[in-house]
Amino acid sequence: MPKYIFTEDEWLDWSDEYTSATLVGLDGEHYDQLNHVSLKNPPAGIETYDRFIGVNTFAPGGVYESHPHETSMFYYVLKGTAKMRVGDEERIVGKGAWVFTPAGLPHYTENVGDDDMAYILFGGNPKDPDSKAHTAVAPRRPA
Repeated sequence: MPKYIFTEDEWLDWSDEYTSATLVGLDGEHYDQLNHVSLKNPPAGIETYDRFIGVNTFAPGGVYESHPHETSMFYYVLKGTAKMRVGDEERIVGKGAWVFTPAGLPHYTENVGDDDMAYILFGGNPKDPDSKAHTAVAPRRPA
């Protein structure tokens, strides 16, 4: 596996099994992330930078329930079809869509297509270094 330079086929290497989890939001409320899969080998060092980057993938019917973040986030859709909601704006998006979620504004994602839906996300780390927001409190395998 390359260390620093990757082709699309090399970095789009997903874990073998979809998972679901209940997460804790900024306000302490719980929300679900359903039928999600992560990269097997995320880029080294991303957790040490003051910005966050990642890739989320959801199976058909997968959902990331409505929740806010402490910082603004940006999403770029790589593949698939999703219903995305930011505040009161809702649209069906596909490959190439760019979505912005301002800090504190709830947003929602649902794979409404027949294939996996994936997006790259960019954002800031939480303002509070002790924040436990968006951490899994109840990971589980899909039914």
